[in-house]
Amino acid sequence: MNNGFKLLLENIPFPIWIKDLDLKFVYVNNQYAQIYNKKKEDFLGFTNENIFIDDICRIYNNHCLEVIKHREAKRYEAYINEKFHQCCIFPIIDENDKLLALVGIVGILGIDEIEERNIEIEKQKNLTKQIIDILPGVIFYKDKDSKYVYANKECQDFYKEKGIDNIFGKTDMELHENKEIAKVFLDDDRTIIETKKPIHKEGIVETNDGIMQYRDVVKMPLMDSTGEVMGIVGRSIDLTSIKENEKKLEYLSYTDILTGVKNRTCFEERILNLSKKDKLPLGIIMGDTNGLKIVNDTFGHDEGDRLLKLTTGVLEDACQDIGEIFRIGGDEFVILIPNANSKVCQNVIKRILKKCNEYEGDIFKISISLGASIKEDNNKDVFEVLKEAEDKVYRQKLLQEGSIKSSIFSSLKMGLGIKNMETEEHTKRVSIYAIQVGKKMDLEISDLDELIIAGELHDIGKIGISEEILTKSGKLTDEEYEIMKTHTEKGYRIIKALGELDNVAKGVLHHHERWDGNGYPMGLKKEEIPLTSRIISVVDAYDVMTNERVYKKPISKEEAIKELKRCAGSQFDPVVVEKFIQCIT
Repeated sequence: MNNGFKLLLENIPFPIWIKDLDLKFVYVNNQYAQIYNKKKEDFLGFTNENIFIDDICRIYNNHCLEVIKHREAKRYEAYINEKFHQCCIFPIIDENDKLLALVGIVGILGIDEIEERNIEIEKQKNLTKQIIDILPGVIFYKDKDSKYVYANKECQDFYKEKGIDNIFGKTDMELHENKEIAKVFLDDDRTIIETKKPIHKEGIVETNDGIMQYRDVVKMPLMDSTGEVMGIVGRSIDLTSIKENEKKLEYLSYTDILTGVKNRTCFEERILNLSKKDKLPLGIIMGDTNGLKIVNDTFGHDEGDRLLKLTTGVLEDACQDIGEIFRIGGDEFVILIPNANSKVCQNVIKRILKKCNEYEGDIFKISISLGASIKEDNNKDVFEVLKEAEDKVYRQKLLQEGSIKSSIFSSLKMGLGIKNMETEEHTKRVSIYAIQVGKKMDLEISDLDELIIAGELHDIGKIGISEEILTKSGKLTDEEYEIMKTHTEKGYRIIKALGELDNVAKGVLHHHERWDGNGYPMGLKKEEIPLTSRIISVVDAYDVMTNERVYKKPISKEEAIKELKRCAGSQFDPVVVEKFIQCIT
């Protein structure tokens, strides 16, 4: 290229370049080099790949290849250094129609139009910046190397509070003291670039003054016209106040305000969740505060509320973080214990009762009727298990002095006593013996409750037997004996009418069955007979043998024990006989 031609190109007031057919720069004037803040020497002999980023190279090369292919000039628009330009590439062809080189001129046409468009672009940039600055949250743009290229005012202020005045050109690894958090951010950026998919996360960050903030973070890829990722746009919003309000609402929705434990709404959700396979076996303890109505009626509802709070304190002390406590009704509580067997529940109940006994109140004592049941597997409905626990509470209420249920229980026993004084004393002794055997056999508290009730009511059916038969001193006729035998069925129906005492009713119905199957009313044998019935059968027979009746004289304790041993395995359960003899010897 001669000096005169070079001089001409240098004085043309537009950026110009010349490339050979390998797309290597053979000439650029000063105006072109200045666009990119480079020297002319930085271009000569190099291709676009040596100078520009991949996306720009691809666009520029495509324009040049089109000119080579069609041997015609091509005009296009380019956005260079934040300004809009119209460009033209044309071929240099000699007199033999041979293509020698390509020439590119930047900004050669439409100067007024270009200036107007640059002004409009600048306006749009300023408007966009202002809009982004007033939007809530930290907003930023990173390049493909995860370096910050743009950040709104809130984002810059966020880092200025940390003592960082300029974040541009830096990565999170350079900006964050916590390198583990920074690595998570960079890993997310790489995932977005590789998958071209956005990421949405909630996380916790620590401010300079040690306050933990909940933040909602959305990051997504910024794509060019060819579908390639140019960078990452992100936004992070402080959710701390929203999360705190959510926690307050959740607390109010799921907490019993009076006692501070969880309420029925929470209970109904939790019991279904804890019924899942990995939480089984699930222990359910029902508790009913005794005497709440009397306290409310006598001392006022403030004292009733105090009783409920004290009851809650007892339950919390006894549970010791192994279960969840719920108040599901006025005086009703439930404790749910995941992965708990019957022994665990019984130990909790014992601790609750011990805590109740330790309380010394000025007006009232703390008393709770309790019952426990276990959901062993998914085949049984959890609310059936809950009903079993409620039934056990009901039985406890029968034994609790002063309750309405206890009054009904006492009335039945009184009716039996009026009918036959001998029977009243007999049932008391049978109940005492039965509970001794039950403890010796290490039965659960609820089973012991059943034994007490069954022992005291095992002869309740005799209310329906005539006094002539009950007090007859001689031997009963066959007809009279058949009438006497009906007392088990009559007792069964009476107890069933009380409700929620199925096991007690069955215990009474079958307490005259025999181990060998020759008893009445159904001829059950061995383990077919309820354990309660087997225990009552042994202790009932012993008491009858050792106490005077109108139709017989008593025998000695030793003779009675000998008779029990003789009948063990035929009339009586041999294990029960053995345990009972251990209790009385």
